[in-house]
Amino acid sequence: MKISKKIISVILCVVMVFSISAVAISANAKDDVTPVIFIPGIGQSQTYKYDDEGNVVASWNMLHINTDFGSFSITDWIKMIRLVAGLITTIAVQRDVVSESAIIGALEVLFVDHLRNEDGSFVNNVETPNYPCPISGYTEETRGIFDRRIPCQALVDEIGEDNVYCYNYSIFSNTFENTEGLNDYIEDVVVPQTGSDKVILVPMSMGASVVNNYLNLYPDSNRIEKVISVVGAWQGSDVFGDLMLADFDENAPDMVYTEAIQQIGVDALTGSLINIAARILPKQEVDNLLYDIVSAFVKTLIIPNTSLISLCPPDRYDEFADKYLSDEALAGTKAQTDSYAKAQRELKERLEYQQDKYGVEFYFIAGYNLGFGDGSGDFGFFKFFETQDSTNSDEVIEISSTAPGTTYVPAGTSFSEEYIADPSHHVSPDGSIDTSTAYFEKTTWYFNKQYHELTNNNVALSLAYDIAMNKVKSVDDCTDTYPQFNAVRDTKKVKRYLEDAEKVFSLDVLTAEDDAALKKAVAKANEMLATTVIDTEYDAEVTEELRVLMAELVAKYDLATDEVKEQLDYSGLQRGDYKPASEPDKTTEILTAAVGATAKLMTIIFGKKGFADFWSFLY
Repeated sequence: MKISKKIISVILCVVMVFSISAVAISANAKDDVTPVIFIPGIGQSQTYKYDDEGNVVASWNMLHINTDFGSFSITDWIKMIRLVAGLITTIAVQRDVVSESAIIGALEVLFVDHLRNEDGSFVNNVETPNYPCPISGYTEETRGIFDRRIPCQALVDEIGEDNVYCYNYSIFSNTFENTEGLNDYIEDVVVPQTGSDKVILVPMSMGASVVNNYLNLYPDSNRIEKVISVVGAWQGSDVFGDLMLADFDENAPDMVYTEAIQQIGVDALTGSLINIAARILPKQEVDNLLYDIVSAFVKTLIIPNTSLISLCPPDRYDEFADKYLSDEALAGTKAQTDSYAKAQRELKERLEYQQDKYGVEFYFIAGYNLGFGDGSGDFGFFKFFETQDSTNSDEVIEISSTAPGTTYVPAGTSFSEEYIADPSHHVSPDGSIDTSTAYFEKTTWYFNKQYHELTNNNVALSLAYDIAMNKVKSVDDCTDTYPQFNAVRDTKKVKRYLEDAEKVFSLDVLTAEDDAALKKAVAKANEMLATTVIDTEYDAEVTEELRVLMAELVAKYDLATDEVKEQLDYSGLQRGDYKPASEPDKTTEILTAAVGATAKLMTIIFGKKGFADFWSFLY
């Protein structure tokens, strides 16, 4: 009898253990998701400079210029004075006498926080930290930075913040160090913390070069479930090739003498002043100075930090290497960059290997139909480079790199009717790209006239997150929700206005009529944001309606005051968007008109030349 009781007890214990295990397994299965790792692009990671006590003394996400003149040594001042003296002499003698070494010396002073010692360490105590935890473990400050630069709340809500990670790196870094760091991050942080043996990588822009090299160096890691590329630079960018090789557009020198200079984002007055000042030097000397500056920049900042070399297209790499990496002292650097250029050339084979052997899924989200510098205005200076009018890009990276294999004709043009009529070609509605040549045509999406800054296109981001959550597997799955060819969307303003509207509601000062009108405008804006088939004109109309109404309410209830700002602990309602246009300053108007007329008169008299060029022509 006792034995029977013991047997029954043992059986019950076993049943309980298995029941609990089953519940646990079931719970894990319900919550079991593949962790996502974002690999950011240029400007999305934060770098910090520390003093000897470990205190942060500066931080940046792109370039850091050393303007702490009090910290300059005597040697630093000599380098700066040498450059300034050379520029003054150049103007005086009308000939470029600024040596490349003088420019390098000044760059070493101004960009000291990006310089490395011979052992590869940074000259100063500079670090781009990677946090050994998901975003749930971030501090309030670091979480705020992440949320602003990679808005992915929809993904976080779906898979949990414990499953979202970010691998950071500086734009001035080493491609191979970044790659090894990513591998360590996967193996030592993400896999142990999540218990998942697979990860999803979401490279953004320059981050694609890190992922490409990861697949190059660790081809059999078998850790990747899928790669979701968001405007990724898989095979570099021609405009970066232009920059590194100083390949300016043949009309670039002429642009500084005309109103075209204003296309890079300067106002009319500043543009006209540049037009006039540019004539101080002969045209050829301006060219010489520009080439010297580019060469000095490459030697000082790019070669020691090979991450930017990874943005050189593979078909232009040999020219770059011959020009800058032939010195025996750079043999180690060249071996690495040669290896990465080879990885770029073999991209298709590498991705297919991962797909065929390990079942890795590849997805690409890209923008197209813009020339370099044509979109947001932030990259207007790209118009000065050689390939600016022959590309089809998101204003920064050509479509054949962000959507690998895609063929194109220049932005704003179309393939021939005969080419389009060929059923083997799958040409976009605007006629400028052919998706039939894309490496992964059925998992590639294109946004017409979408500029490189994609984080304000909520549809493109929603698509990426739906792919991560297995809601979308192919363009054929979502023709009505996420068409393969979509339009551009920029939610930056409308989201700002919606946030401001919520603040207005919280004040509880509106009449019933105004409250209803604002709620109606807010609902309309939210409905627009919820659509995934983009109508750019309608987006602009809805956004402007909300702005106009907000402007009326801010004025009617006198909300743009310091008192309201203090009450809300929020400065948004004081934005210029809601203030009536101020009358232009008469003095500024007259000065702008006078300087503009002078610049145009000089163009008529001197043409696209410097003063000295003109007089030499006369005599």
